[in-house]
Amino acid sequence: MKPAYLFFICCVLFICIPFVNVCAQKGKIPPKTSTAPKSAAQDTLRSGGIENKGERIEEKKPIEQIIRHSSQLEVDGLIVDETITKVGRDFYEIFHNKWEPPLFAKNFTILIKEFPTRGNGALVQIQVNEELIFEQQLQPRYDVIEELAGYGVAVAIEYLENDRLRQQLDADGKRAIEKF
Repeated sequence: MKPAYLFFICCVLFICIPFVNVCAQKGKIPPKTSTAPKSAAQDTLRSGGIENKGERIEEKKPIEQIIRHSSQLEVDGLIVDETITKVGRDFYEIFHNKWEPPLFAKNFTILIKEFPTRGNGALVQIQVNEELIFEQQLQPRYDVIEELAGYGVAVAIEYLENDRLRQQLDADGKRAIEKF
């Protein structure tokens, strides 16, 4: 076969396969199922409800519960690397090695950005959930990078602890005491 025909067939397959899956999920094409269930649990799941003394009790999940459940499946605690130079990459690696997320911390993303400066230095920023919490000028000395990465870890942990307290106070309808 000619390469053009192979390319056309591959394109058609890549387009048609997801379409068939979507149609099967919407119920237009019935999915393949075996005739005999392997267990009672599969029988209950297949029927869509629980059988109780000849009566059938339907279990339907409202869309809100499905959305809440899907939000719990998100990936937590990502550390995103947006560094450019060797100095920034060293900072990121040290930060990542020293980072141990708090047990209570959920739904957060840490972004480490680097902006090159004149000479051999760099400006490093740490953002947690898109909020800038740390910004420091880096020198190309490993001991300085290591010290600043450790300080950045401490700042990020403190931010997550304060954010947790802030969320608890907001849930209770209270306000934090202002410090001046």
